[in-house]
This record gives sequence, structure tokens and C-alpha cells, in this order.
Amino acid sequence: MDHLIQYEGKVRNVYKLGKKYLLMKATDRVSSFDRHIGIIPGKGKLLNKMSEFWFEKTRHIIDNHLIDTQDDVALVHKCDPFKIEVVVRGYITGNTSTSLWTHYNGGKHTYCGLKFPDNLKKNQKLEFPVITPTTKGKVDKPISKKDIVDEGYMTSEECNIIYRAALELFIFGQKIADKAGFILVDTKYEFGKNSNGQIMLIDELHTCDSSRYWLKESYNERFTQGHEPEKLDKDRVRDWVKSKCDPYKDEIPTIPEEVITQAHDSYKHFYDTISKIEDIPGSENFVIILSGSDKDCEHVGKIAEALAKRNIQFDSFIASAHRNTRQVLAILEKFSSCGKKIVWVTVAGKSNALSGVVAANCKDPVIACPPFSDKTDMSINLHSTLQCPNEVPVMTVLDPKNVALAIERIFS
Repeated sequence: MDHLIQYEGKVRNVYKLGKKYLLMKATDRVSSFDRHIGIIPGKGKLLNKMSEFWFEKTRHIIDNHLIDTQDDVALVHKCDPFKIEVVVRGYITGNTSTSLWTHYNGGKHTYCGLKFPDNLKKNQKLEFPVITPTTKGKVDKPISKKDIVDEGYMTSEECNIIYRAALELFIFGQKIADKAGFILVDTKYEFGKNSNGQIMLIDELHTCDSSRYWLKESYNERFTQGHEPEKLDKDRVRDWVKSKCDPYKDEIPTIPEEVITQAHDSYKHFYDTISKIEDIPGSENFVIILSGSDKDCEHVGKIAEALAKRNIQFDSFIASAHRNTRQVLAILEKFSSCGKKIVWVTVAGKSNALSGVVAANCKDPVIACPPFSDKTDMSINLHSTLQCPNEVPVMTVLDPKNVALAIERIFS
């Protein structure tokens, strides 16, 4: 076994355990404004418990690095991390240099390559969740999706896979948080590659450190009155620090015991409440996106974004009707008795067997949305999709936004 090598991050201490594993110790440190700002005793253990809950609940969306946990320590698969924090936002808020509200309030309405409408108010819900990544380092900097690829942080294919997974994770997290009486406002995800080159979710997930949570019950009234929401995250500490100094330039003052206790109690309340949620909440309506190849990720991502904009719950899988027929049938069988109203969206081109196989082996609506690179490619993929045999009903819609609109009308 290799000698243990410690890496001290902003919140976690990481130890190398052989060539394939790491030990991650969640500390009680609080990090914000690109620096250490205080200690919340007992926070590390709570963070570990939160991450364990969410990691186990989200493996159907994307696999993660977690193997086991004990107290404030997690045993994980070693991964080569992407140097990008994938930030997903459902509301416009924040008070750090990388926060959306900080930039917007300063007159910059284009952020991470996205254009935001005029006249938004602090803490307002966005029309649909958006991804606003930052680089990961001593100082985090906002970056656009295009620049992530152009500057070599990820390939286009990797970026599409990660963006799609991040949106699914966020929508899933919002559903469970809503059922528990919370609002998942925004969060950050980190991804890496394991020794087999598989993209995995790493670090932490939907904790009160990596995410911003508000109390659902009081949000509307407080927002209408122009008051700050009731918070269950490290914003309690951040807000106090910023009220006492310039956290980017000045020495951080000692945080009062009252503020520390409030932060700890809110973390504990969040975990005690969220850990009792066992079932997947949300509407009885559900969309399954089934694509024939990981090369279709960009097109799938467009469909996912359109569904997210309309708050339609979805999941996605990759399985070729030609190469992975049994896997396709297994997915169909899995959801045939789930008790939800399902619409299948199939993404495949050339000899599009996938749409026909799905429609022939289920009783749910099937919408094919074939990808294409140009008009010739569109014509080939369109014709192969339309030529399904008798009693194999496949509807075909080319525009991802129209797919989402059609599904919304089906469900309504």
C-alpha cells in the first residue's frame, strides 16, 4: 500500500489509500469568499450523513464515488477530478464574488454565457434552472460552457454528459427538498473520472455546505415583503461575516457562539427532516429519455433543458436497440409497473430501431426526436424514424422544445 498522502481542501482533508481509494474526512471548517472563515463543531459528521443520503438516492441518475462512511470519514473511489464546479441555480441570489446576484446587481446581465432578463429581484425564482460553472482553484472564476471546452477543461461530449446529469440531479433534489418543506435554491456539483474512464459524481452532494436551502413555508411572504428568506445553510455565517467586514480584504472576526449554534442547529434540522424522505416525490407524470449512443448527449441535453424549463420530471438512459437489446427491454420492464404516467422520448438516427422497439414493447406514448447534423442527415434520420411497421405508433418531433411542449400537453 502506498504511503498515505494528505491533501487539505477548503473543507475536507483527503488521504490516499493505495492506488484506487481515498479517505475523505469532512472537517468542521466553514469556507466562503475563497477562504476559511470559521468553525462549526459537529458540522463534518452532519455533512457526511447528508452526502451519504443523497449519493444513495441518486445512483439512478449517475454513479458516484462513495463506497462507505463512518462518522465524518468517507471511503471513496479515487477519481481524476475535472477542475470545474458545476453550479446549478433555480433562483437569483447570493453575496459572494461568483454569485449570480452580485454580477446581475452590478449591471452584468450576461453571466457564464447566459443572458438574463431585466428587472429581476434578489431571491426571485428563475424561469427554469440554469448552469453557471466556475473554475475550481484557490480563486473560483465564472466560466461559460463554450470556454470549458475551448480551454480544455472537458471535451464537448464530457461537458454534455455532465450538464445533463447536473440538471437531473438538481430537479431530483428540488422534488425531495420540496416534500420536506425546503427549497433547494442552488448547489454545486463536482465530477471526475475513475480508473476506467467513467464519469462519476464526486466530493459532496446537496449538503448545507454545497447547497443553499430556504424554508418553503415562509418564502413567498418574505419575498413579497422584500425580506431575506429563512435559511438552512452556511449563508447564516456568510451573512454575519459580510455584515462585519470586507471578507475578501479584511481579517475575519471571531464568529459569535449564537451564530455558530444557529448554523449547527439548522444543519441538524435539515438532515433530520430530509433523511426521513424515502420515496421519490413529485408528479405521477414522468419522462424517460432513451438514447442509442453517448454521442447523442448534446441532443439529449437540449431535450433535458426543455423539460426542466417546464418542470417536467425525467430520467435518461443510454442503450442501443441493436447492440443492447436486452438492456432496452429491461429498462422498459422496470418502468412498466412504476405507477406513473410515462412518456418515452427516443433519440436515435440512421436505422432507427430504438423507437420501434420501445413502441412495440410498451403501452405508453413514444416520441422520437432524432438528432441530425445537417439537412441530409435530417432526411435520413427522419425517414428511418417514420417508417415503423403496423401497430408500432411512434410520433416524431424534431425540435426539443416542441417535444417538451407536446409532453406538457399530453400530461395535461
